[in-house]
Amino acid sequence: MSREGSVSGAQGIALGVLGAILLGLSLYHFAASSHAAVARGVVDFPIFLQHAEQFLETGQLYYHADYLAAYGPGSPVYKFPPLYALFLLPLVRDGIHDSVYLYHWGLQILLYLGTVVLCVRSLRTRRVGPLALAAALLALNFEPFFETLWRLQIETPLLLLLAICFWALRRDRQGLAGVSLGICVMLKVYPGFLLFYFLARRRWRAILSCALTMLALQCATLLVFGAHENWVYFSRILPAMMGEAATISTENLGLGRYVQELFGAGPMVAKRTGQLIVLGLLGASLWLVHRARGRGRGLEATGLEFSLFVALMVFSLPNSWVNYQLLLLIPYLVLIAHALETEAGAWKVWTPLAVGAFLLLFYQPCADPAVVDWPCAQTPRFLGLVQLPRAFHDRMVELRVVGTLAPLLTALVLLLRAPKSRKQAPDLAPE
Repeated sequence: MSREGSVSGAQGIALGVLGAILLGLSLYHFAASSHAAVARGVVDFPIFLQHAEQFLETGQLYYHADYLAAYGPGSPVYKFPPLYALFLLPLVRDGIHDSVYLYHWGLQILLYLGTVVLCVRSLRTRRVGPLALAAALLALNFEPFFETLWRLQIETPLLLLLAICFWALRRDRQGLAGVSLGICVMLKVYPGFLLFYFLARRRWRAILSCALTMLALQCATLLVFGAHENWVYFSRILPAMMGEAATISTENLGLGRYVQELFGAGPMVAKRTGQLIVLGLLGASLWLVHRARGRGRGLEATGLEFSLFVALMVFSLPNSWVNYQLLLLIPYLVLIAHALETEAGAWKVWTPLAVGAFLLLFYQPCADPAVVDWPCAQTPRFLGLVQLPRAFHDRMVELRVVGTLAPLLTALVLLLRAPKSRKQAPDLAPE
């Protein structure tokens, strides 16, 4: 055996051992963090169940509607469209039992792991093994998932639906893409932001199927909850929520929060400043999609474009809570696959992704330990192993907005530098 062959073989063994160690540590972290999410008691989800139970008893789902301040940022009330409550009604018909929390905890884990598999299968690449390993390491250590799991919020089902939407768009199955997005919008309104992408790509069938899905689901909620509750939400609560100002909170990674903290701007001024910045980014994104379509780059550009708009959607919210970053899993996986396929200059993709992914390893505690002594307020163990100095940990959490900016700006730059010719395009080819 030649010296070069022996060195190459030794490097392969070393990389294999390193990969196995990292995978083992990641599996431990995933198991430990998933258990911690349910062991210390879930939040948010009990609030939703109580509102559903209240509806069965009184016929009112939004029973704080006369006091709209109750629906402010971070308020412990049910503030979603009626559709989500429709799925909760069977769970509370015989009262709220402890088993329902364990059931949903397990269900969210299965949905999450299924989403990772679907995303990897959606990304056709010659380097399946490295992509699968990178996806596993990212997903098993993705703190936004554990934050969502502790809250049992609905970002996990939204992530799966968006992954289905992406899978369908990659195969030009516009009907299925529109249906999955329509369900997302009726569960939690902000995914409707992705309709900008559908419009820019002229996905008319997807837009039509999205609209028809929303109409069908709206009819279902009208039958179950009645016209009054639907009217209260869409005419009073939703407008009030859309007018909310940006808040200064460690849970908020929205641009408005940082404008307030760094420049001393008022809440509404910070919100408008953030909206102007997002509007500029949206305009640039729409132009890039239009340019790609004009150059004949259709399905092969879908990955980067969809990733760009998902990241921009998360960034555009005036109050972008930490668990919303769960949706960034799709952009990260797409960009990792892109980097694996890029022969020259891949470091320009890996570097921002590595910085962003590193910051997403830090878990946002539920409160300041100096204020309350709750278990969830204590300094989380980094990767489930060690407690870092609290000051350092909290500063890393504050910088987690970079975890949103990294895939957003990376996808933006890659689309800006995309070759004119389809044959030269480094983007992933559709199946």
